[in-house]
Amino acid sequence: MENTQKETISPAAPQPARTAGLSGSTIKIIAVIAMLIDHAAAAVLVRYLISGIQTAQAAGTALAWQQEHASLYTAYYLMRDIGRLGFPIFCFLLAEGYQRTKNVKKYALRLGLFALISEIPFNLAICGQVSNLGYQNVYFTLLLGLLALCAFGFFEKAGQRTEKNLPAPLRMAFLATGTILPVAYLAVGDLLDPLNAENRILFCALGLGAAVTCYFFYGMRRGLRRLQTVCADMTALALCMIGAELLRTDYAGMGVLTIAVMYLLRRRKALSMAAGCAVLSVMSLTELPAFFAIIPIALYNGRRGLKMKYFFYAFYPAHLALLYLIAVLMGLGGVTLL
Repeated sequence: MENTQKETISPAAPQPARTAGLSGSTIKIIAVIAMLIDHAAAAVLVRYLISGIQTAQAAGTALAWQQEHASLYTAYYLMRDIGRLGFPIFCFLLAEGYQRTKNVKKYALRLGLFALISEIPFNLAICGQVSNLGYQNVYFTLLLGLLALCAFGFFEKAGQRTEKNLPAPLRMAFLATGTILPVAYLAVGDLLDPLNAENRILFCALGLGAAVTCYFFYGMRRGLRRLQTVCADMTALALCMIGAELLRTDYAGMGVLTIAVMYLLRRRKALSMAAGCAVLSVMSLTELPAFFAIIPIALYNGRRGLKMKYFFYAFYPAHLALLYLIAVLMGLGGVTLL
């Protein structure tokens, strides 16, 4: 007799939905590739061009050599343009990392450690010297940017714990230093780089004004009681920017300001990237290609992605050492760039 009982079919187990967009690790890989292309031009290709033009000048054939190698000059500038995507993405991810990290002290220690580890490879690859006190690697800039964000968080928590305004003398002190220190930053920059005094005053004034505007846009809805917090934040930011100028870090004070602006606009990620790129572009029009970094940030899904934390930390000094080794093998290790 035929079995007429219907076979029970259990439903398939639900598959985990994939989150659309780009994860943090994917965006960081994009930044790493952009950085590698940039540094390949800055550490290897530029050495070849400098060496070639020097030899051609000695032989009296400089113009002919430049015309013959015009495509290499085009490639150099194109590679440097691609590289402009790297730094703003790293700044954005630093602001993200600060919000997500469980231990900000360890985060800062890692940045400081790799800043020290990277210094000799950076000097050799980018400067052509073992030691160069006039130019420090970007890890120092990121560390100072993180310290500025830590100060923001501290003052924010302090403001939340305080039911009343700060005492008048302390409030006046914050108001004074919040005004004086940005001016001091301009003065320090002028002393270190007097030839660019006018440009520095322009982009620093615009940049600090942008930071204040961003902060007021999100903070002043609570009333004027936020004023002392804003001034305290500007004081800390100016101190970190001054530190970057004194250390002569890559991107210097404007790099720190870029991180701060991105953090202040963190609720709107694409806008925060656009604002950070605007700060960099005010510093130098060569940073305009950085605006293309808005595309991957607009696709960011907020997920961490692959767990490759120490790979990304180690990649910076490792790729700089490798690029310098390539230059040495090409017979270009002795070419001084700075």
